[in-house]
Amino acid sequence: MSAQEVSSLWNQGTTKTYQIPIDHLDYKFIEKCTDVKHLEKILRILRSGEEGCYPDLTLFCEKCIERLAPESKALRKDKPAATASDFSAEEWEKINGEIKRLVTEMNEDDSKLQFPKTEAFEEKQDNFPPVRGSDSCLYVSLVFLFFIKDTLILMFDVEKECSKVDEGYEENNSNASIGINSDLLQVEKRIDTTGMTKKEKFFIANREKEKGNEAFVIGDYKEAVTYYIRSISAFPTVSAYNNKAQAEIKLQNWHNAFQDCKIVLEMEPDNVKALMRRATVHKHFQNYKEAIKDLTSTLHIEPDNEVAKVSFNSRCTPKTSCIYWYKEDACPKCRYSMKTDID
Repeated sequence: MSAQEVSSLWNQGTTKTYQIPIDHLDYKFIEKCTDVKHLEKILRILRSGEEGCYPDLTLFCEKCIERLAPESKALRKDKPAATASDFSAEEWEKINGEIKRLVTEMNEDDSKLQFPKTEAFEEKQDNFPPVRGSDSCLYVSLVFLFFIKDTLILMFDVEKECSKVDEGYEENNSNASIGINSDLLQVEKRIDTTGMTKKEKFFIANREKEKGNEAFVIGDYKEAVTYYIRSISAFPTVSAYNNKAQAEIKLQNWHNAFQDCKIVLEMEPDNVKALMRRATVHKHFQNYKEAIKDLTSTLHIEPDNEVAKVSFNSRCTPKTSCIYWYKEDACPKCRYSMKTDID
């Protein structure tokens, strides 16, 4: 029997909420009614107490709804947050230990951000992941959780933030084929970091730098420069400027490379890679004295630096104009390879 059929047998006042006839708040009606939605409304009215307090009738209504629709949302009840008293001593000790471990890891990450280190990027010609158009790249979501008393706060989701950064790239590249010319890709050179924390900016900047490294390895130096610029716009680092300088040298954008080296040396006056790359720029402009000055500084910092030694070799100095000077080939006389690396 539906709610309409049963209600036709009665004719009295209605409730303030839902305008349900008062006579529907009755054991017989509730027992015969098969309209789950109607019973849910009756249950809400009984729980609200607007027509009086009837705990037994409320419980009876819940049982009828459970019989007709066990998964009904109306049967759900709010429960208070769990506290230490809700767990056994062993369970609470395990939870408390996990919280302390997470807090310790977060403190270590904060310390690393305050004192970032430049790490060398090891080039791998074999089995190197493709720059784009591949599902082999796995972006691991790093989630940091912090407990304050009984409240669990979600601090940072890297994957979520990175997906926001990539929205523009994916929209512009959605209809492109895998073999499309990189010059046609429209990638924004700046990343909007408004509202992001320092940690979020650092992770996004590092991810963009890695994209630039991938492009650099396969020889797409223009795309590499674009991603290095994006990395710098999110969070300026020595390694990003250094890598950009090397890519600019590959493109023979000498003035840009010089400015990048200058910024690195302002941040780290003893940065060997920046000194070597600025020496390359000076050599191109035939400023040999300045080039030798940078190489001298390099040897003071790293006396065993083979590239700097070769440049001072009597057979490979600017005066003899060795065609292999600072090239990526091995000089047949010096037998040294001028291999460039990126961070």
